[in-house]
Amino acid sequence: MVSSQTQKTEGSEAAPLLHTPLIALYLALFFFALHFALPLYVGSSLLAGYFNENLIGFLYAVPSLILLFLFARMPSVLRRFGVWRITLFLALLEAGSVLGLAYSREALFLAIAFIANQALVSLLFFNFDVFVESFSKDETTGAVRGTLLTVFNTAVLLGPFLAGLILTDGDYYRVYLASLVFLLPAFWILLTRLDGFKEPAYTKTPYKEVIKEIFFAAHPRDAIRHALTANLLMRFFFSWMVIYTPLYLHGTIGFSWSEIGIIFTVMLLPFVLFEAALGKIADARGNERMLIGAGFLITAFFTALLALLSAPALAVWAAALFGTRVGMSFVEVASESYFFKHITSADAGVLSVFRNANPVAYLVGPAAASVLLFVFPLRALFVILALVMLYGAWDAYRAGRGRGAR
Repeated sequence: MVSSQTQKTEGSEAAPLLHTPLIALYLALFFFALHFALPLYVGSSLLAGYFNENLIGFLYAVPSLILLFLFARMPSVLRRFGVWRITLFLALLEAGSVLGLAYSREALFLAIAFIANQALVSLLFFNFDVFVESFSKDETTGAVRGTLLTVFNTAVLLGPFLAGLILTDGDYYRVYLASLVFLLPAFWILLTRLDGFKEPAYTKTPYKEVIKEIFFAAHPRDAIRHALTANLLMRFFFSWMVIYTPLYLHGTIGFSWSEIGIIFTVMLLPFVLFEAALGKIADARGNERMLIGAGFLITAFFTALLALLSAPALAVWAAALFGTRVGMSFVEVASESYFFKHITSADAGVLSVFRNANPVAYLVGPAAASVLLFVFPLRALFVILALVMLYGAWDAYRAGRGRGAR
């Protein structure tokens, strides 16, 4: 593989967390994450006004199919045009998709805008990964990723709260217009502060060869494989929770949107409170696999507990959902640290596979949930999801005892 380790080291020789381009990226990511998070939990409710509940999952699955195609080609696109230019172009398209979501009144146009929005957001987050990886070193990967995730999750924490304040009866367009406002400073920072970004020498390994190298080679990259498994299961968890939790809380339990905003704000606190510290712990002790396993066990317990709750008790729901995200905060930062310690910014192909976990999860997860909802009530999804999380704990245990332990 072609490496850019030289750039990666020189770009962060003294103190990578204080490096100016990295700070600019953190700030741009904060605004972009606010843009992303503001409508995050209202998308399914917006679609529910135009489509049957059983079809909503399939609308989340379509952009995932598109992303599977696009992520496989991102390394060649980046080699040709560069991550900076592609990011600016995608941000402009993203602004158009948000305007479509705000003002579309026909089901077909709304679906097209929604699909485009979901795909563009994922592509932009992929590009942020390429930027950040160029300014980090292996010995500080946990700290850099922990800080990055804390910045991201602080914005995501604010998103549902602000949406609850903005949203009245069905005025979803207000949320999307507010979301667009936060995209503008992110675009400006990328345009003015990273125009001199030095592109890494992206790996030219074909996508299929990357898959074979990770999973099917005589000596597969086990650490990356286990990190991919954890990431895929985490994204599967999010795919169900983002779509069906607000539908359940609002449509079945009967919470108002202002109450849901408070619940989700409390729910997301663990990502802000714990991930920076967990990243430093992972750097100091190299115990990512243990953190991943513990996280999945915690998440499984509290997710199963959700199926037992039926009363509209705000504090109880907030506490239970908080518990699920405590577990996910462990999984997120540990799997990111474990993965990025085994690649460089040149490994765009490997990164494509890693980030494809999100579209794969949003393809398989909502489609599976849509089928299950023909047989089971919505409440049963929490029990099934808890069982899936237990598999994640088992895989982390297996990684610690097998070749993945290296």
